[in-house]
Amino acid sequence: MKRVLFISTIILIGCAVKKPIDPQRVIEFNIPEDWEINIEESIQNNEDWWKEFQDENLDLYLEKFISQNLNLEKAMLNTRKAKQLSVMATGNLFPAISINSGAVESEQNTAGIPTIFSALLGQSTDEVTVFSQENYNLSLGTQWEIDLWGKLRQGRIASKQQYLSAKYYENFLKLSLSAEAVKLYYSIVEAEKILHNSSKKLQNAKIIFELYSTRYKKGSISSNNYQQSEILYNAAKSDNENKLLILNSLRREAKILVQEYPSTEFLTKNEFPNILPHLPKILPADIIKRRPDLISQQYNLLAAKALDKQALLSLFPSFSLTGSFGSSSNDLDNLTNEDFSVWSKGVNVFLPIFNAGKLIANKKLAKSNKEIAMLDFVNAVLTAYKEVESGLESDLTSNQALEIINQNIILSENIYNTTYEGFIKGSSTFEDVINANNALYNNLDLKARLEKVRIEQRINLILALGGGLASND
Repeated sequence: MKRVLFISTIILIGCAVKKPIDPQRVIEFNIPEDWEINIEESIQNNEDWWKEFQDENLDLYLEKFISQNLNLEKAMLNTRKAKQLSVMATGNLFPAISINSGAVESEQNTAGIPTIFSALLGQSTDEVTVFSQENYNLSLGTQWEIDLWGKLRQGRIASKQQYLSAKYYENFLKLSLSAEAVKLYYSIVEAEKILHNSSKKLQNAKIIFELYSTRYKKGSISSNNYQQSEILYNAAKSDNENKLLILNSLRREAKILVQEYPSTEFLTKNEFPNILPHLPKILPADIIKRRPDLISQQYNLLAAKALDKQALLSLFPSFSLTGSFGSSSNDLDNLTNEDFSVWSKGVNVFLPIFNAGKLIANKKLAKSNKEIAMLDFVNAVLTAYKEVESGLESDLTSNQALEIINQNIILSENIYNTTYEGFIKGSSTFEDVINANNALYNNLDLKARLEKVRIEQRINLILALGGGLASND
């Protein structure tokens, strides 16, 4: 761990402010050979990666989501706050100029105490002589702390890095929340398909129940069989109602995310896409430097480093130049008379001697914050590689699982068709046909879930890579 911190610190000292740190120079292990090829020139960033799903309803929802989501608005405001703090820190490097004015009335008497108190003590006001004087002043003053050691400059650097960190975090939040919105959209599509299949199974259960009810009344089946069919029918109704409840809950959640009344009216294509967002055949190692969260972590680390330096420099003496020019007079009319002009200039020196260890504690705190920021950055880099590796594996696995379920659906359709033909010929019962049909819809339910999982895995991989990729080919 000490070696990691040492190597990382050396790299950070020499890195440019606006260039992301090379993750391979921060960590100790070698990246696999498949990751060592640079990004091809034909590969470009694709900010609107969700448009590759070719779903107009999704595009309209994401457009509204980006413009109206409350969390994105909060992130934008936090970025603005960080920018203004950077402006304030920059202003500390320049002299402060202000206009000062005042009007003072002073009074003196022979009693030596204010007149109101002398009256309370029983002294006659005729025995007290009062002298009064008025003074008016108007001046232009300035104060400028000379940044001899660079303390103020380090504060400016830190605030600028914090602003850049907030800016890139806003980009990351936009990417992350947009991904969650797309996932929610296709969760609704999944719920709609499962509800449709549940309705079909409910219809089958109803047919079986009505058939058994007729047979029971004729005395051709026992009461146990009749009651069992009723149990299955009631269970199918309950399951269908639960599926509808889940769908409506997802629709309301989608409405809230765009600041709309949480109704159940939500328009989708009701189909999963055939095309997923593009990925290059070879993923280069430096692609995770595109991730805005890693860049945000880097700037946060650089800000912590600058604050650590500033805490050290606060132990040194500070120097300030002061000056003023104006006028002072007992008569308000003489303020503009140059004969009553006054001016001053001077130097202030502040040297901390004793403050109960506050400055030393502040330095230790800043150092600890810098080390924590370093550990957070290294952990973020390692986590990024893990997410890409896991995303690649999950993306492949989900595609394979979808191929398997498609084969099972074909088999289920064949079984259903064969059973139905047997029913027509008299070799299969009506119950066999219904059961085969339910088995088909169960596989369709599983396919809907796997379709959604496949989309979610591709979205997770896009997040791990720092955004969508588009090819000009």
